[in-house]
Amino acid sequence: MYDFNIEAMYPFFDKLPAAIWTTVEISFLATIFSAILGIFLALMRRSDRLMLRAIATTYVEIIRNMPLLVLLYLVFFGLPAFGIVLSGFLSGLIALTLNSAAFMTEIFRAGLIAVPKGQYEAARSQGMTRSRMYLSVILPQILRVSYAPLGNQIIGVIMGSSIMMIATVEEVTAWMNNTGAVTYRYFEAFVVVAVVYLVLCQGTNLLRNLLGRLIFKSVAAGGRW
Repeated sequence: MYDFNIEAMYPFFDKLPAAIWTTVEISFLATIFSAILGIFLALMRRSDRLMLRAIATTYVEIIRNMPLLVLLYLVFFGLPAFGIVLSGFLSGLIALTLNSAAFMTEIFRAGLIAVPKGQYEAARSQGMTRSRMYLSVILPQILRVSYAPLGNQIIGVIMGSSIMMIATVEEVTAWMNNTGAVTYRYFEAFVVVAVVYLVLCQGTNLLRNLLGRLIFKSVAAGGRW
């Protein structure tokens, strides 16, 4: 019978907050950057220009069919072969951003497709420029349609950050590996990290639900985006 002893983890809990913060930081930055990149790629996929559509489609199809682990290897271990040496954190951030952007692109593209053509025509009839039309009319409607899948993608980013230890990033999984190696209590370390990820993901989901209610309730009442 295995002797479960969570107290063996106590001496290492002082390093856990820093690891959690690193996970939150890299997940937050990757979410922001991938969302920005995803919006541009979604617009490219809906462009009238064949070249732009081809570039965006090729990117999405390649990245979506490449495991995040392989992409991280290419960035962290592959780029130095060409003389480009990046820190572990930056390599992990780039890999996580590129991976998430491919999925963000499809989320935003679905949102663009869901916006009726009449909305575009109405905006043009008001004399809006293309940039003004997207910022004031189209993107707010995309947000409403894409809000739920975006939440799922953010949680996916958080869980994807768990492999950043390969790039020497001192995040939660790295804490688990290091603590288990010292104490030989891997199961206890697994349990602690499982609880941490559960809290992070559920906390993100609760925050998403709260923000969604506030935003969409305000809009329904006639407020601005």
